[in-house]
Amino acid sequence: MKQQPQRVSGRAVGAVMFLAALAVTVAWIVIRIFFTTQPAEDEPDANATSASASAVAPRTITAPFDHVVVLSIDGLRPDAVEDAIRRGCPGFTSLLKGPHTLEARTDPDSTVTLPNHVGMVTGRLFKGPQGHNWLPNDLPATIAEGGTLHAAHGSYVPSMWDVAHDHGLMTAMLASKDKFILFDNSFREEQGRPDGTGVDDGARKIDLVGFALRGEGVARKTMAFLDAAAAQGRRSLLFIHFADTDVTGHGRTWDMTPGSAYLACVDRMDALVDGLVRHIDANPALRGRTAIVMTADHGGGAPAGSHTVVDSPLNFRIPFVVWMGDGAAADLYDLSPMRARPAASERMTATGGLPIRNADAGNCALWLLGLPSIPTSTVGAEQDLLAGWSRRAS
Repeated sequence: MKQQPQRVSGRAVGAVMFLAALAVTVAWIVIRIFFTTQPAEDEPDANATSASASAVAPRTITAPFDHVVVLSIDGLRPDAVEDAIRRGCPGFTSLLKGPHTLEARTDPDSTVTLPNHVGMVTGRLFKGPQGHNWLPNDLPATIAEGGTLHAAHGSYVPSMWDVAHDHGLMTAMLASKDKFILFDNSFREEQGRPDGTGVDDGARKIDLVGFALRGEGVARKTMAFLDAAAAQGRRSLLFIHFADTDVTGHGRTWDMTPGSAYLACVDRMDALVDGLVRHIDANPALRGRTAIVMTADHGGGAPAGSHTVVDSPLNFRIPFVVWMGDGAAADLYDLSPMRARPAASERMTATGGLPIRNADAGNCALWLLGLPSIPTSTVGAEQDLLAGWSRRAS
C-alpha cells in the first residue's frame, strides 16, 4: 500500500520559521557584541588606564642613575615654590633646572599625610580594588595589631624599596614624623616578601630607617648615606621626608604674605635642598650619577591651619620636580604625553585624563635607576613620565 505523504499544518510551519529567524537574530547579536566590545589591534582601548602596565612596552633609560633621592617636603605649596624662586632662593631654583610641574596632584580622595606618602612609595591610590587602603593619619598600631600596609590591604603591598632592594641596591627611609614607622613595620625582615630576583638580598626591604625632628637632621643623614653608598660602590634608593613646612602650617597657618612664618620655613627647606644639591655636586662619585625626585603630600590652607578639604586647590595642588643635575629645565607635562594637564582649579582633569600625581614618585625613581616598576602598582606603572626625555651624555 502506497504511503501517503504527511501534511504539515500552517501552525507548524510558522513555528519553524519563527525559530529559524530567532536563531539568526541571536547569532547576529552575538557577532555584534563580540566585534564591538573588542578594541581593534591598532586602536587603544578607551577604558585603558595606568593600571594596565602590560599594555605598554617597558621603556629603558640610557645610562641609568646610580642614586635616586625621593624627597617629600610635607605641606609644600607650589605657589610657595614660585615665591621662593622669585626671591632668588637657590635650592628650588636649582631643582627647577630640570623637568618639573607645579600642577601635580595629590591622591584624588585624600589630602592628608600618610595616605599620600603610602601612594608615593607603592604607586597606588587610596581607593579601589588595587588601592593601598591605608586611611589612618597617626601613629600606626603595632604589627601584631595590624599596623602594616599588608594587613590594611588584605595582601602584600609591594613598594619601590622591594624592587630596588631585590636588585641589590642600598635602601633607606629617613623621616621627620614618627608615624612613618608604618614603613618599617611593613617592610622589615618578618613582614617583607622573600627576594625572588637574582641573588637573595633578604626579605627586609629598607636597610636604614632613621628619624630626626627637623629637616636639618634628615638632610645630614641623607648626605652621610649617599657618601657611604658611593664609597662602597653601591647603588641606592632613598626616601626622605621634611616635615617642617607642615608643622609650621598647622601652627601658624599657610600664610603666603611676605615675612610670614610659613614662608620663612620654606626658606629653610630651600637651604636644605641647596645644601643637598651642593653636596652631590661636590662629590665626584655622586655628581652626574644622582637624581632627586621632589614632591609633596599636600598643600595647605583649607581650612587655614590644616589641609583636610579634599576639593580645595590650596590642598590638592602640589609640585613634582625631577632634578638630574644637567640644567635642562622642561615642563614635565610636555615630556609626558600620556598625562593630561589639569586646570589650576581641577582636582583631576575635565576630560578624565590622568594628571601627574605624587604617587608617580616611586615608579619614576625606579625608571631613573633603570629598574622595573612596582609590581601591581597602578600609578605610573608604565613609567611614562619623561617619555619625551633622553639623558644627555655624561
